[in-house]
Amino acid sequence: MHNNKGTLTLIGGAEDRNSNSGVLRNLVDKTKARYVAVVPTASMYGYELGDEYKDTFRRLGVEKIEILDIKERRDTENERFLEIAKEADLIFFTGGDQVKLAHVFLHTELLKIIKNRHFLSGLHLAGTSAGAMVMSDPLIYEGDGKDFQKGAVFFEPGFGITASTTVDTHFMERGRIPRICAFLASGYSKRGIGVGEDTAAFITPDDKLEVFGSGIVVMFNADKMRYSNFHNIKEDELIDMDNVAMSFLVHGSRFDMSKWAQIKPSKRKKIIAAS
Repeated sequence: MHNNKGTLTLIGGAEDRNSNSGVLRNLVDKTKARYVAVVPTASMYGYELGDEYKDTFRRLGVEKIEILDIKERRDTENERFLEIAKEADLIFFTGGDQVKLAHVFLHTELLKIIKNRHFLSGLHLAGTSAGAMVMSDPLIYEGDGKDFQKGAVFFEPGFGITASTTVDTHFMERGRIPRICAFLASGYSKRGIGVGEDTAAFITPDDKLEVFGSGIVVMFNADKMRYSNFHNIKEDELIDMDNVAMSFLVHGSRFDMSKWAQIKPSKRKKIIAAS
């Protein structure tokens, strides 16, 4: 079966926008994007941020870059934006507030066009920080620094591009392993992807994930969780859980999301020089 789905790139935030060899260069090279639409909706400084990304993508050789300056729900009905969404070959969501991003886009014609094109006709999607987190469903927010307290992590519907897999960002830098584990303990999501800063998880249409960047991507699997007290304790009490699997991936690591297992690098035969 020919798979016409586009790629999905989840970036952990704080990517080096001045680098000519970093995460965004890899994104442009891998997607071969010629026409990029930048969506700065999540940010309070949407226009300025949009311009920054426009400069970056132009420097990386992208021919056409448009900014979808969408601040509120009604802006998603703008005919010009709908046209851009039908024509761009990569749509990039910036960081900011993932909840705002979800509230502005969910159940709009614009998101419907974006999702249909991604799943059926090869539109590439990418997001950094909040723009990566919103790709999941459910998407999580709050709960930083609360360790394993029940009720500390909030969740809402996201875009559902990575259905039933929850994405978290700024991952190692902000100590978010407890946040994602506390959420998995609830059973509302069985899988998680935590992406470090200046790092990307690039997911191909056949669900192979590849890491590039300077940090770490952590894959979580709660399928074999043996126990969690989540549904027996009160708000603010500490969560007790057993047996969540984690995989730590670095630049060049590959992971098969359908089998939920790392793809081991092919062994290179060492040539031992005769002394």
